[in-house]
Amino acid sequence: MRLTRKFIPDLYVKSIYEIPYHDFKKQGITTLFFDLDNTLIGYDEDILPEDVIAFLNTLTSDFKIMVLSNSGYKRVQKAIQTTFPFIHLMFKPFKRGFKKALRKSHSKPHEVLVIGDQLMTDVFGAHRMKMQVCLVKSVRRSSDRWMTKINRWLERRMLNRIRRKDPKLYEERLEVYVNDHAL
Repeated sequence: MRLTRKFIPDLYVKSIYEIPYHDFKKQGITTLFFDLDNTLIGYDEDILPEDVIAFLNTLTSDFKIMVLSNSGYKRVQKAIQTTFPFIHLMFKPFKRGFKKALRKSHSKPHEVLVIGDQLMTDVFGAHRMKMQVCLVKSVRRSSDRWMTKINRWLERRMLNRIRRKDPKLYEERLEVYVNDHAL
């Protein structure tokens, strides 16, 4: 796989509520790895809202759910509480955290759909592990932390590169994402 292809999601949707979970279940997906920050909640929020918890709970009838985050234990534990299993300090896009999540969920890479809001961490990390990945619109980009802002700058550079090298895939999977964020 060319390097630029590792930054192209399998699907882009505006929110976690728009993902065709039933279609992924038919493909053999049994486990959903959700990114926490700016996928489920903004960086400026402390806990998962009740509607997000209720939605994720409905998914547990068909999928194992795990929350992944590059944030520290205190932030993730406070946000998730005891609702869902989680992995903190993932160091996405490195493989170590994904491998730990696979062990903890008793899943294989081909059974996992990763859901996140960043090309540089979620999409790239998932593809490095040969997992499917769904990119979602960020909950609130204005709440991004300094490291995420650096990743967003790198993301813009990668998006420009993808647009030049693979315009068809860019148009199919990333153009709406770019337009949604006015990049």
